[in-house]
Amino acid sequence: MNTIEYGQGAVNNTIGWGQGAKVGSSFSNLKSIALDGVDDYVSTGLNLSYTTYPNVSFSCWIKMDKASLNTFTSYSPTGAYVQTFPNSSPIRIYTNGTKQAFVLIQGNGSSQSTTDLADGNWHHIVQTARYEASGTVNNVYVDGVKEITDQLFLSYAPITGDFFVGSRNLTTQFFVGGVDEVAVFSSELSQSDITAIYGTGVPTSLATYNPLLWYRCGDGDTAPTLLDNGSASNNGTMTNFSTFSTDVPT
Repeated sequence: MNTIEYGQGAVNNTIGWGQGAKVGSSFSNLKSIALDGVDDYVSTGLNLSYTTYPNVSFSCWIKMDKASLNTFTSYSPTGAYVQTFPNSSPIRIYTNGTKQAFVLIQGNGSSQSTTDLADGNWHHIVQTARYEASGTVNNVYVDGVKEITDQLFLSYAPITGDFFVGSRNLTTQFFVGGVDEVAVFSSELSQSDITAIYGTGVPTSLATYNPLLWYRCGDGDTAPTLLDNGSASNNGTMTNFSTFSTDVPT
């Protein structure tokens, strides 16, 4: 039985002709991935070479809680990587003795975000990286607000390496918590872009921003493969885990 009567819309002016064809086409976010902080990560096969991508941006949603922070397998103070490639730290999560968590950029000195990420809520994180002769200029945004401004890496440019989700080097500094809507852009996103992507605090489609790599982290995926909805055509492989979570940003 049809649930949409085409003729009824013409009478009541409540729907447009052909609206039934659009049912199911709207963006929805129902799944994420949950990393255990022990050995879970996603390999992507994407090599982020400085010569190919002189400007990049990284975006994702994460969820952590204080009770799980001691499960990081790293040194103290503890670090874990949401997304990374060798010899740099696009989004490094730093935890201290009071079981708080922040984004940390280490370069010409260190800069730390102000929002405590270990509050059991979903947060949107964006890092932009612009490679110059003097080093790598980084900015970090938390929930649409710039919290680290123009932090310079002196020792990490130029860089090249494979992009991973959830680990620094596949042996240490694994991330623990929820991760959703992971994206890499071959450009330095503007404040207006980031404000729009964060929106009302829930994920939205990134299609109009032309992501190089975009993992929906479960939506439209079949484990262990995360389909690349970006232009790079580099599907991700879930390693040491195989199930999706229904805990998503709301």
